[in-house]
Amino acid sequence: MRNSLALCLLLLIFLTVQGCYVAKQGYGQLNIRLNQIPLEEAIEVETDERIRTLLAAVPKIKGFAVTKIGLNLDKSYNTYYFTPKTAITFVVTAAKKTELKPHTWWFPILGSVPYKGFFKKSDAVDLENQLKSQGYDTWLFEAVAYSTLGWFEDPITTPMLKRGYFSLAETIIHEMTHGTLYVKGQGRFNEQLASFVGQQAAFQYFRENKILDQATLNKIKEKQARKRKLQQLIGKTYPALEMLYKSDISIEEKLQKREKLFTDLTVAALEIYPHQSANTLKFNNARILQYRRYEAEPERFKEMWKVSRARWELFWINVRSYAYKKYNYTN
Repeated sequence: MRNSLALCLLLLIFLTVQGCYVAKQGYGQLNIRLNQIPLEEAIEVETDERIRTLLAAVPKIKGFAVTKIGLNLDKSYNTYYFTPKTAITFVVTAAKKTELKPHTWWFPILGSVPYKGFFKKSDAVDLENQLKSQGYDTWLFEAVAYSTLGWFEDPITTPMLKRGYFSLAETIIHEMTHGTLYVKGQGRFNEQLASFVGQQAAFQYFRENKILDQATLNKIKEKQARKRKLQQLIGKTYPALEMLYKSDISIEEKLQKREKLFTDLTVAALEIYPHQSANTLKFNNARILQYRRYEAEPERFKEMWKVSRARWELFWINVRSYAYKKYNYTN
């Protein structure tokens, strides 16, 4: 514990020198690091049987991810961090109003990333308001987990458990994918890969282990089918927005015409999600880019999966080959 604390203190000194934002994140990471407890201890003290069951399933999910999916076994998800918050981080994304190009931030190790996360929601709201005042479209969302790419022991968090067994498995595998293959500066590639692997592997886990009944799995499939329909709608709107933004008309006209496209998209989305409000399904460039960034079934990975004959060892060979050719990835 003493060595761990010393390491964290040194980290904080470094982060403070690097700047206010990174320093705040360092303090947040330190809080998580010092307040997480081993899974075994968490299972013993937890009184909620549902939570105990999910915590006990974590090592099984990790073992499956390593032996069956080919993910790296790292030091993450051996501990539990309790929080009453609905998310572990609050993430801000942004884009110019007349460009389908994400605003990015640069960090050591990670390179350029199309989002900025905060442990405090108020900090995320402050950044969002700042970006709005500068004329950007923004989208703020809650994340139940994140990966430090092996630099720290990432814990299971309370928000991860509240979304149920399937979501827990999908999230763990998603984050373990980041720790297995991460291309610096290629946020969309990294998130789409992790989303694809997380979804494919989670269904395989439950099929092989027969943990959830078929009715439950069917409900999950229906939910994901609705999400795919929304992504397809966004995919159809995307080219129209691109053409609009590249046109020679004035900025004022572009802004006016894009609102018609966004309104049409919202109306179509309400047919898929009739119980949601138009306000919750309101779109802008930042939100559209976010949906595309986390798309779970992008064509390039679906094709690699098909070519690999649904075999994970071949899939990883194909993914690494693609990453090498496209991004010069060599790890």
